Amino acid sequence: MNFFKSKFSIFLLAFGLLTATGLFYPASYIASTSSPACQSESTFGIFKPAVDSLLKKGVDSAFIMQILQDENTVFNEKYVKINVTGYLTSTDYSHFYNDKSIKKNVDFINENIALLQAAEKQYDIPKEAIAAILWVETKHGSYLGNNQLPSVFLSTSLVNLQKYIDLNISSIDSTKYSKKEYEALIKKVYQRSERKSKWAIQELVAMSKARKKYSIDFTKVYGSWAGAFGMSQFLPSSFLQWAVDGNNDGKIDLFSLEDAVFSVANYLKSHGWNKDNSKAVYAYNNSKAYVNAVLTLYQKIS
Repeated sequence: MNFFKSKFSIFLLAFGLLTATGLFYPASYIASTSSPACQSESTFGIFKPAVDSLLKKGVDSAFIMQILQDENTVFNEKYVKINVTGYLTSTDYSHFYNDKSIKKNVDFINENIALLQAAEKQYDIPKEAIAAILWVETKHGSYLGNNQLPSVFLSTSLVNLQKYIDLNISSIDSTKYSKKEYEALIKKVYQRSERKSKWAIQELVAMSKARKKYSIDFTKVYGSWAGAFGMSQFLPSSFLQWAVDGNNDGKIDLFSLEDAVFSVANYLKSHGWNKDNSKAVYAYNNSKAYVNAVLTLYQKIS
């Protein structure tokens, strides 16, 4: 039996026994994780709740093994933080539609006019709207994020564990709120923790499907702290549903400008652009400030 199959067998045996009994790992598994070199085995224990959920959903165990054994897959506490008081301060997006941004977008459109017109013709989405989305998301690909996707979603899936719920509650300054307001915020932490954990698992499921369908190695894909990737900043679930092959090379690569442009156009069309533009952009990012920034930039460069 080769090295990978041996480690894979240990992995399946360990989690099979632990899931079934809830009590122990086999001695052989414990021994295998004692080596400092066994980064992948150490992640098994950390991400056990996520693995249990993924296995119950029928996710391919080979995919689970692949992301867990990668040396760059790690837990990071920043992914389990929840801000339930963020609504008190609005995000300033004005720099996305200032004079400098307008010029950058005009230049981008002129430099890629044939590509943008092709997408505009196929999807009936204005080239200015496509350019605006790509600018607000990644400044036309100049900032793509440096967060490894499996680490983002595996870590985020743990947010509903009590220790991280307690961590998020401790970050709320109780002296700033009445007793009733503070209790409401605590309730919101619990609600968002559960919702966010389920969302992360669903994105991992989508990732496993995308891996199988398009042979993507997501351990090498990096994006935002929220798990969006590529020039268009799609989540794995969005990638599965709305990403398209814009240059007809037989693959979909959102780090490719052609694929990103056509995918944004497809997304906006699928979400009702021309019927309700603000609703289509809101589907992209459910922030009023974001929607305003995209539509303001779009109008200024149209």
